Amino acid sequence: MGVNFKGINVGGFGGFELTDQLQYNLKWFLDWGLLNRGAYSIYEYDSASWYDSDESQLHVVPDERYEQGRVWEGAGREWVWESGVSLGSGAVDPFRVSGVYIDGDFYPKTQTGINRHHIDYLNGRIIFDEPKNAGDDIRAEYTRRSVHVGFADEPDFRLMMLNAVEEFLMDSSPSGTPAREHQIWLPSVFIELTSGKQRGLQLGGGQIKTRYVTFHIFADNPSDRNLLMDWIDYQSRTTFWMADLNNITFPFDQYGDIVDGVTNWVNMASSYPWKRLRVIDSESAKINSLNAQLFRARVTWEIEVEMGSI
Repeated sequence: MGVNFKGINVGGFGGFELTDQLQYNLKWFLDWGLLNRGAYSIYEYDSASWYDSDESQLHVVPDERYEQGRVWEGAGREWVWESGVSLGSGAVDPFRVSGVYIDGDFYPKTQTGINRHHIDYLNGRIIFDEPKNAGDDIRAEYTRRSVHVGFADEPDFRLMMLNAVEEFLMDSSPSGTPAREHQIWLPSVFIELTSGKQRGLQLGGGQIKTRYVTFHIFADNPSDRNLLMDWIDYQSRTTFWMADLNNITFPFDQYGDIVDGVTNWVNMASSYPWKRLRVIDSESAKINSLNAQLFRARVTWEIEVEMGSI
């Protein structure tokens, strides 16, 4: 008689199970919630600021994977890719990047030839097929997230925990390298699945999986730290459907650009629902500041997911 593993999803080996389903959906849940509460900044052509002549102006940066002059960055690390966010009340809603300006001439994202380019939403930059001169005036209109949401397994979180004390005490940014993807932007929230347990769902089988999720909050001022701690803590008793990672189309291609047809996380979860997540309880706490320039907090959720197939 054969013995089979229980509960394995259609993705099989190389697919996604409970831990990754939770991580990605929790990130997208936070990203979506923050966007709909105005946690973004708009960068438009000729929008001057106190620190730059034009906030939409991009800067060339080195990247060992690309020829020099191909990668141009904006302010901030993550650009908003979701569509369908509308705040109303006269607010400028977040929008996707429509193309780039080169020395005042506009080239849409569908552009071909020497000015063909890709929009890397994950790292907040434009990647050209052909290199541009460092002196070119290259701009893009985009929406930047105000809060970076990542995973505790990523190098960013380890860098914050290992090096933040020394680097902040030296009055230097932990963003030591020029490329945005290697920089840490504050405020940031890092998601960590810590432990779990389970109990029976019903007499005929199934389990209710309980997991504890910690949100590590880092900010460069106490107000941002306090606000994020409270907002995340407020979500106790929230219930929502998760998008099934084994069936959805992931939002990004190899460049970090949006895949055609992808709109937002809510629509992904509606079209390809997996399991319902319930936030049973929440506990929040401030963490002692490492120094005068870094403020920390932690929110821990107890969540439940019904696994009828186990």
